[in-house]
Amino acid sequence: MDAVELKHLRVRDADGVAVVRFVDSGLMYATDLVQDIGAELMSLLKDMGRTRLLLDFEDVQYVSSSMLGHLVHLEREVRAAKGQLKIRGLGPVLSDTFRIGRFDRVFDIHDDDEASTLKSFRKA
Repeated sequence: MDAVELKHLRVRDADGVAVVRFVDSGLMYATDLVQDIGAELMSLLKDMGRTRLLLDFEDVQYVSSSMLGHLVHLEREVRAAKGQLKIRGLGPVLSDTFRIGRFDRVFDIHDDDEASTLKSFRKA
C-alpha cells in the first residue's frame, strides 16, 4: 500500500505499519468531522485490513470526548484483530488530556520521533 488519500486521513505504509496523519483536523470536535474521522479510521482496520496502526497527532491541537470514544473503540477492535495501535506526536494540551482522562493507560503513547516509534512495533 503506497499513500492512500482519504477525506480526513493521510495514510502511508512504513514496513507494514499504516502511518496515519490527520488532514486539516487540528481541532477535532465538530460532530460531523468526528464521525467521518472515526469511520475512516475504522475503515482502515475493517475494509483495508490494516492491523498495525500508528496515529500521528503532530498536527492536532484538540480532540473532543466523542473523538476519544472513537479512538478507544478503534483500540478495542485492533486488539481483537490481534493488531497494534500506537499514538505519537501529542502536544502539551493533548498530552494533558490523555493523562488526565487516564487514556495513557488505554493507549500505547510514544514521545519519540516517528522512526523510533515504528521500531517499537513487533513484527506480525
